[in-house]
Amino acid sequence: MYCTHAMNGAWSLQRFQPLINPRAGTVFAELSFAGTALEAARQRQFHPDHEVVFDYKFDSAGKLTALLGSVEMWGQWLGEANLYPEADGTVGSFHVKYYKPDSRDLISHPDDAEEYAAELSRVPIYRTIESLPCGGSLQEAEKMNATQE
Repeated sequence: MYCTHAMNGAWSLQRFQPLINPRAGTVFAELSFAGTALEAARQRQFHPDHEVVFDYKFDSAGKLTALLGSVEMWGQWLGEANLYPEADGTVGSFHVKYYKPDSRDLISHPDDAEEYAAELSRVPIYRTIESLPCGGSLQEAEKMNATQE
């Protein structure tokens, strides 16, 4: 299932991956289910030269258990960091590991990485499944997911 973000700020559910237009700043969330329960969400933000991704994992009670952020400079490098939020809801300092774009081979810190890695600190925090984009439509998403299996 996908949750798309319209220009007016509204989120809506759909079954098919939205068309990606990096120049228009496409943003959407991929919702992954384990049976009928939402297990994970991936928010993707596209830009002309890079993509920012936030991966949220939830326990069976719907509470956030893990949060991973990544920035990929297309064809150049991929940076990943664990971003689990502090008690006040902010993400403190984090360490970014850099990889070759099509492998898990570590590389040294790219020259232009700071500007792009800073986008990871702007992670939207969703502590529960209900607070996710389209979180209020989860019953509808579960039904849509069940009918597509």
